[in-house]
Amino acid sequence: MNAINGMANLQTKSPFLYKGLSIYQKIGVNHVDGIDYDPSVLTETAIRYAHAWKDRFAFKINASYLRGTDWRASTPTDQNGAANSRFPALNGAQNNPAYDAWNKYGDENNNNVSVGVTLNGKNETFNVRRTGYWEKDLVNPTVENIKADLGLYWRITPKAELSYTYRFGEMDGLFQRGNKIQLDGVVVQNHKLELRGTDYFVRGYVMLENTGDSYNLKPLTDNLDLSNKSNNAWRDAFKARLQTEINAGTELAEAMRRARATADQGRVLPGTPEFEALKTRSSASTTGIMPPPFPAPATGGAWLDQHSRVYHVDAQWDLSRHVKLFNLLVGTDGRLYEVIPDGNNFVDFTKPLKDRTTPGGKNVHYKKFGGFAQVSKTFFEEKLKLVGSLRVDYNPEFDPKINPRIAAVYTLAQKHNFRASWQNGFRFPALFEALSFVNNGNVRRVGGLSYINDGLGYLENSYTLASVNTFNNAVNKDVAEGLTANDAALKNKALLDITALSPTRPEKINSFEVGYRSVLLGNKFVIDADAYYNRYDGFLGQVEVAVPATDKVGTDASVLDMLAANRSKQTRYRVYTNAKNTYDNYGASLGLTYNFYKNGR
Repeated sequence: MNAINGMANLQTKSPFLYKGLSIYQKIGVNHVDGIDYDPSVLTETAIRYAHAWKDRFAFKINASYLRGTDWRASTPTDQNGAANSRFPALNGAQNNPAYDAWNKYGDENNNNVSVGVTLNGKNETFNVRRTGYWEKDLVNPTVENIKADLGLYWRITPKAELSYTYRFGEMDGLFQRGNKIQLDGVVVQNHKLELRGTDYFVRGYVMLENTGDSYNLKPLTDNLDLSNKSNNAWRDAFKARLQTEINAGTELAEAMRRARATADQGRVLPGTPEFEALKTRSSASTTGIMPPPFPAPATGGAWLDQHSRVYHVDAQWDLSRHVKLFNLLVGTDGRLYEVIPDGNNFVDFTKPLKDRTTPGGKNVHYKKFGGFAQVSKTFFEEKLKLVGSLRVDYNPEFDPKINPRIAAVYTLAQKHNFRASWQNGFRFPALFEALSFVNNGNVRRVGGLSYINDGLGYLENSYTLASVNTFNNAVNKDVAEGLTANDAALKNKALLDITALSPTRPEKINSFEVGYRSVLLGNKFVIDADAYYNRYDGFLGQVEVAVPATDKVGTDASVLDMLAANRSKQTRYRVYTNAKNTYDNYGASLGLTYNFYKNGR
């Protein structure tokens, strides 16, 4: 279940078979060009010790420490180059007042303001974005990772082993998700108990998470900017200076730069004690900072404060020696996510809307259960092997899902093997895709379950952000030609697309594969050919939408709310939702291997 994107199968050395002490040391160097950072040493040290008594009891200990310096992203590519393309003087990243650098935060779409001035006797409107901060000024590039585990093993009988394992990990570094996360003091613990026999196993584990002092770069930068001026106050300062410079005959691009300098006055600068102090305040809060004299910014704090738990049990039993007629494998599993609300990333949805973003409340539970049976049998003197399996998975938020799989391998002569398979699979939305409620600055990223939408309206009462941007570009053009903003908005209202999203559902894939493998020329030459075709339905991604405050979508009042000047009348959401299209992908591979020195084995 949920293995569409691949699986990791981890196997560790048994202390009964591999005893004694072992140590390894790895060392390397990066940043040798010295461009973004001085040359830095990467080092990893690990130790393992195992011991057993009379082949009945054993233990092993592992520990490792890694330290290095990550690369600091600093790509300056402008992602918003067409924002003011009507004005040739504002083309290029150096002159674009709505510059959105790839690795800069605080200059994104939700930080856009609309600035209207008089230019050459005409009313002109410009898209302008706040200055933001470079990623390299917000993060610590040092990566540290401490890992340790202790395992205790008891061979109850020669064919049955009971084990307990405790694992501990602490990490610092950078993590990329929708935004970048600075990991700082993240601790993960795992307790596992397992009983394993010749043809069965039963195991259970619990994973405990504590994200320490980690923080999210996007709300951090929004808080840093908003601590100086609200977006409206920043816009008004920019507008006043821009108009003054235009009236004085200053060239447009230079007038924009001077207006920005005025609007940014009082903004904390990287490397200063004031910057570090303010950065610490925001990264240590889930609810935002409130620097006087400005009101609390419309953004959550940057602190990633998670203390969630995962409980998991699964079992598998090979019944082949009992059935006789065919090979039979059965299994089952269950998983429970227990999320402790922090008021920012996850909240208690039973609270009234106005109280949801306060930390605490009822823990949120997200569950999944499943079971499977697999049958395999050989025919024609073991030349043909057929495999069929059926899996049923259930998440209480969705209908049960059935996953069948059929595969065949046929050996024509001894060294010519053909294979074919068909299977489908479902992926239930991950915890974040289902339940998140993250305030990322002036936009809230929300999970796709229907009850999260209650009272908010982003599924059925919103316009797509892409259409809002297209709409405002058309409005700006008509205002420049003499229409009022309201008249221009109503003229272009057909450009606004009503979102009409459905609640999130599981992703689904159907996969077909055929292949051929042969070993020739005395086991020296290997041919391996493969072709596949996948059909993917319900791909999960994010769509940004705007909910009007005044009236329902489709009304004139809601259209006026979508004007850039009325940003305060829009509530922005970035919603996890399923793509409406079905996606196909297919491919083939051919592998040729020739062993020159020795025969392949």
